Amino acid sequence: MRIDYDFHIHTEYCGHAPGMTVEAICRQADALGLRIIAITDHSYHPQEQAPVEEIRRQVRQARPRCRVIVGAEIDVDGDYDDGRLAVQNTDNLDYVIAGFHYVPTKGHYPHSPDQRGMDELDFLRVWEKTLLGIVSNPQIDTLAHPGRLLASCINLDVHSERALGIFKEAAILSARHQIAWELNELTGERIPESWHPFWVKLYQIALEQGVRLIYGSDAHEPESIGRCTFAQTILRQLPAGCLSAPEDLPAARRWNYPISS
Repeated sequence: MRIDYDFHIHTEYCGHAPGMTVEAICRQADALGLRIIAITDHSYHPQEQAPVEEIRRQVRQARPRCRVIVGAEIDVDGDYDDGRLAVQNTDNLDYVIAGFHYVPTKGHYPHSPDQRGMDELDFLRVWEKTLLGIVSNPQIDTLAHPGRLLASCINLDVHSERALGIFKEAAILSARHQIAWELNELTGERIPESWHPFWVKLYQIALEQGVRLIYGSDAHEPESIGRCTFAQTILRQLPAGCLSAPEDLPAARRWNYPISS
């Protein structure tokens, strides 16, 4: 299936997305024939938030053919284990993605299990509590790249059954609170191919519990916008038509869109 939107795109304002001006993003989205995109730059803490109004101004100046929604990927506060966001005021955002990047209660960004900073089982316990808090948080529209922090911190070959059980609990809560899960393209570049079946099961669990799936490239360079190789690999193993459109999200009420039944 063709995916005609991209709902996770970063700009150069985040400091690690060279060439991602708002104009370049809009130009690339139009060249790809995307009908709607979401610019969702990082917000790490209250003093370092995405420049939402400036992005909106630049979108108006660029005058793209596609519809542009301006939101943010707000990090989960790494000092706590209850799923709270690092930025509490989200009133000016069209769309809120929860970025679960930091080890809860430790507050650092791990790239491998040896950087986890705590015992593996202790990590699993605090990760579980935080994840369940995230998917109960009414500020959040979508859970970004589910499972990516987990893959950085533990051996999924050993703990996959337990992890999938936790994801089932999270999916039940996500459906109850109408929080979507992101089908994130960048995740496919961060995990070994041998772990792809885990993500198929993860998204199957989400769908079985009534969670919506939303695609996002997580692009940090123009050529990554709309890229969906990993996403399509996963979708081919899921039920046909299971990917939601952005207009299906409850957040669409803030964009003057009707909600699909």
